[in-house]
Amino acid sequence: MKNLIHPLFIVLLAVIPSVSAETLYVDIEVPDINANPYHRPYVAVWVETPERKGVHTLAFWAEQADWYKDLRQWWRKIGRKNSPNYDGVSGATRKPGSYQLSWDGLAADGIPVQPGDYILHLESVREQGSREYLRQAIVLGKQQPQHYQLQGSAELGLISISIK
Repeated sequence: MKNLIHPLFIVLLAVIPSVSAETLYVDIEVPDINANPYHRPYVAVWVETPERKGVHTLAFWAEQADWYKDLRQWWRKIGRKNSPNYDGVSGATRKPGSYQLSWDGLAADGIPVQPGDYILHLESVREQGSREYLRQAIVLGKQQPQHYQLQGSAELGLISISIK
């Protein structure tokens, strides 16, 4: 059988820097809120360039499409543009608890993102509740462990971010 991978392609992969050797981990706490009625929050977690160009959605927890636009930051910057690509990261809303997300540095098209500065965004909104938006500057391709912590004040609890 003939080799299907062209040698030039292998050389290009070796020369082009990427961040695929790193993994971004995000631990999210959905706090237990004493509210009646209580509705589980819609949550979006995504990565953008410093110029606010959407790179990848790590998670999108929502139930009904009519409510997607209530995650205002996510919807305006990345949500309404890439709706066909959410099957792998979308899911039902989550009950209070801790959840871990991970991302291997590949964009939605499967190509590794370039090393450099990025912004990790977290947004949460709850029907008959409030909304919360947090962000953290990160560096991908640094090849050194990084750790960050954010503390939500209403709809998000402790957020732990690490790149290994």
